[in-house]
Amino acid sequence: MTYCLRRVGARPLEFTGVELGMAMSFNPELPWWYEFNIFRSDSGFVVSIKRFHVSEDETDYCRAWHFSDLDAAMSALESYDAAQDVPVGRHMPPSDATAAELAATAFQLRAEIAETRAHFASLVGEFLHDLDET
Repeated sequence: MTYCLRRVGARPLEFTGVELGMAMSFNPELPWWYEFNIFRSDSGFVVSIKRFHVSEDETDYCRAWHFSDLDAAMSALESYDAAQDVPVGRHMPPSDATAAELAATAFQLRAEIAETRAHFASLVGEFLHDLDET
């Protein structure tokens, strides 16, 4: 099957291959969720990581990479830093914010980064655990 993954900040990644596995973290209580896919392509392996949003005001996006071997693909999946997916814009305080407001904003941003990292790491961990049991 031929795939064409539209990536944020990069040209689409087009390849012929087959999907080996996927995991999705949809939870109706969260405003966003992740999905990742691992493909075997004609020339190696592809990992795609997608972040979807419940709100139509947010843009869903995909990041994807090609790797020559499965170890490199799995390493990239395990080391992906989901902090880059946290939108900073909504944590921008007004220009006249007090020091306390700036500190509170920084704590909110850190908390969201920690939650996002933990969420994605949990998804990868569950996927790898399920692989280990099969």
